[in-house]
Amino acid sequence: MSSDIRLINLETGGNQAYIFATNKLQNVVGASELLYRVGTRYVERAIEEVTGRKFSVSGLCEETPIEDTQGEAIEVVIATSGKALLLARGEALAQRFVQAWSRMVVEEASGLDAVAVYSKTVVDPSRPLSDQSETSFMQAFRETSRQMTLLRARGASSPLARFQRLPVVAECTYSGLPAVTLEKFDKNVFPVSASAWAQRKASRDVAFRARMKGLFPEGWSDELFKDKGLESLESQDWLAVVHADGNGLGQLFIDFEKWVRKLCEGEATGWNYVVRYRKFSAALDTISREVFRDMVGKLWGEASPKRLPIVPVVVGGDDLTAVMDGYKAIEFARCFMEAFCKKTKEVDAVREILEQTENPTLPRLGMCAGISITKPHFPFSQSYHMAEDLMKNAKQVKNQYGKDSIALDFHILYDSVATSVSDIRSRLTVREDAKNERCLTAKPYVVSHTTSDKADKKDSTQESSADPEGTEGSEKEAWRRVHDFAAFQRAVSALSPSAETQGNAGSKKLPLPSSQAHAVRESLFSEHRETQEAEWAFLMSAYGDFAAKWREVSEGSPPPGSLYVSLENADREGIRRHYTFFLDALEAVKFAASESNDEGNTRENGENGGRTA
Repeated sequence: MSSDIRLINLETGGNQAYIFATNKLQNVVGASELLYRVGTRYVERAIEEVTGRKFSVSGLCEETPIEDTQGEAIEVVIATSGKALLLARGEALAQRFVQAWSRMVVEEASGLDAVAVYSKTVVDPSRPLSDQSETSFMQAFRETSRQMTLLRARGASSPLARFQRLPVVAECTYSGLPAVTLEKFDKNVFPVSASAWAQRKASRDVAFRARMKGLFPEGWSDELFKDKGLESLESQDWLAVVHADGNGLGQLFIDFEKWVRKLCEGEATGWNYVVRYRKFSAALDTISREVFRDMVGKLWGEASPKRLPIVPVVVGGDDLTAVMDGYKAIEFARCFMEAFCKKTKEVDAVREILEQTENPTLPRLGMCAGISITKPHFPFSQSYHMAEDLMKNAKQVKNQYGKDSIALDFHILYDSVATSVSDIRSRLTVREDAKNERCLTAKPYVVSHTTSDKADKKDSTQESSADPEGTEGSEKEAWRRVHDFAAFQRAVSALSPSAETQGNAGSKKLPLPSSQAHAVRESLFSEHRETQEAEWAFLMSAYGDFAAKWREVSEGSPPPGSLYVSLENADREGIRRHYTFFLDALEAVKFAASESNDEGNTRENGENGGRTA
């Protein structure tokens, strides 16, 4: 054993509850900033305080191995938002680091649930990963993780235990917690809790604005990230919360030891794990930041706009949570996911691990997103929870095509009262008889999956060989056809005005008049499907331009131009489900075809506007 090495494991808990504990955007981004600092800036400062060495997260991959140093030293394995893993020489040094880091969390990030523990036994990373002794790296990692779980189970770190309301005190304006100070704003005074004050202070910090600016194109102004710039987002006509998450990355990290051992083609050691884990984690963080910046430039331009159209709440690893202009949310989510997944295929540190997984043909990480589009006054917390439910609903694509698939689900909320996604979707499902059911939504939508990518013929060949009868492949293709994002886009295009349908004086003329579109919408809920199809056939004959576009919606699915696309035996119980893209396209058409102008108003005259049940 080279020296007395201890493993330090630190992590935050209840992150989403902490971020969305209030509905003020300034507090939301401030909470996100504090989560970021806990695993990065506080780690940097604590290392300098206890060792005198200046460490920067930006130089993480150039860390000097601790076995190559002398005296008191700390090597950082990972340091990311809300989580860090370190190696320290000596129990005394590990204890001093935890104390210094904990003091910063308590003093500067009040209300945040954060735990740090270090291994009580000496760790020898030179031992093989298969070694089950308590001194092996993996055993120390598991033991420190277990310690954190036990501490949280005992409630030792719960912020609720630190904010008792005895004696009775004033309630915080933003969080509902007991207030500890007063905030002056526009000649008014508001009571503020310790946690809310820490969040608001972080959102006004120069370091926060500098980090935010790094996530945007270089030409964007610093002024956009100050208080007034953040508040300007809340004046948008429609506001969206986009929540995206990678498919199966959690399980990949759980089994990371296995992939490292396969990659090393022999008996890998703890040091091999440290290097691969660090590079993999850092690469994912870099990919997410670069893709976010590129997509912002693509959708909003490189030049600084007059007001901030998007605020990143979480951008790191395989996670994205952002609040943005609702008119660009669906396109942004699609572009972000496609670009992110493509880069995971191109970056060596990520691709090399993916190639070792149980599915060796897995060419990339997959991702799913949920998009909640509401009016600006709608609470952020409820909008986020809806986006999270939508994201989970989109993840059913994994059951059809695997973890490398990309999918999204969205909902546009016109009512002031939110209900669960399951309740909303249940009202869009109509049981006709024992064997037929019609679904008035085709969500979630499959954006991409490798078995259908023309550029990846290898996957298609392997799937065919695995299923010689073609039964499974045909069922997957049928499922994709009724949840196809490209078909949804064609449906939106069919309902949108185009250059070929210009009216007098340049006004927009709709291929299908609004009155007819709303008549179809009403019939979807009130008429029998055979009656709907008969009325639909009449519309198709009466509006030739619209009919020509709609026939392209269900390409390869007979009969062309039908209102519904059918899926046989959808649940293995002989039920035939009939899906339509019409209602989804009708509610989304102005979000896909319109752009908000500089003042935040939208060009909605003559547009189809849809409302869900």
